[in-house]
Amino acid sequence: MRWNSRPFATPLNSLQSSFAEPAAVFRSARRGACDERGLVLVAVGISCEVQFDGGGYVVLVEGATRETALQQLWMYEQDRSRRPPLPVEPPPPRARAWQGSVVYILLLLLPPFALAQGWFTSSPYHIGAMDPQLIRGGQWWRALTALTLHWDATHLLGNLAAGALLGVSAAQVWGNARAWLLIGFASLCANLAEALLPLGQYISAGASTAVFAALGLVAAHAWHSRNQGTRTLRDWAPLIAGVALLGMFGSGAQDPQSTVSDSTNVLSHALGFLIGVLLGLAVATRRGGRWLDAIPSWVAAAAMPAALLVAWFLALHSAP
Repeated sequence: MRWNSRPFATPLNSLQSSFAEPAAVFRSARRGACDERGLVLVAVGISCEVQFDGGGYVVLVEGATRETALQQLWMYEQDRSRRPPLPVEPPPPRARAWQGSVVYILLLLLPPFALAQGWFTSSPYHIGAMDPQLIRGGQWWRALTALTLHWDATHLLGNLAAGALLGVSAAQVWGNARAWLLIGFASLCANLAEALLPLGQYISAGASTAVFAALGLVAAHAWHSRNQGTRTLRDWAPLIAGVALLGMFGSGAQDPQSTVSDSTNVLSHALGFLIGVLLGLAVATRRGGRWLDAIPSWVAAAAMPAALLVAWFLALHSAP
């Protein structure tokens, strides 16, 4: 039991106590703490009083019961220290979490619309698809522009639906602006990391990396939000579910004329998921959360659209 050894402001025998020989067994600056210990003593049949001595509150008992009272309070403190912490209530979901997904859908629909209108002077796949060799050669913008290109309608619709749903889940946690900033940053890092790996020559495109980055972010948040003590299999369920989804939908579309195995897409998705998990765990910490909250909402909202605009500007001006 923790005891404050600071001397009493008033001698115990001068306090207005009903005990013939009052003995102090607990002292605190808070009346509530003394009342709590007093209830413990009353529950085991030990009479006590709470008095104010001018410098704080003190729990008094009859001198003959002092040792018993101290023993009971010690047992109470031991039991109190072993109690599991109260579960932390998660914050309520953010309102209007669907708005960021609407912007996501519009951004993915813009390139095929521009292609249908004949606005491109050269093939967007030739200047903007994921080509690791060219990225290593300095065309870093392909790591972003490739996210907005798809080989066919099925490829596009799949990423539209999955990305929008996962984007809503992420936006309910971090808000629209910061959630999509995290998704876009994780996708960019995943594509750049993939370009550095010696996988041979291939061309790929699609927002699947962003979809799995969002999945990793949401899974990491769900995992971190559970009990922070000893982990059970149930506590690992969000990450296990994310890995299961990665295995189920890991393969995606790539250049139909490519001779490279589709395993490159699985790796791309795995990198997106992994970096999403790491980023989600980073912003779940106090320091990471403060850094994320320090970003103004308007900056977070404009960052990825502006980055895509710059990337496509560089891609269009790199065309021969």
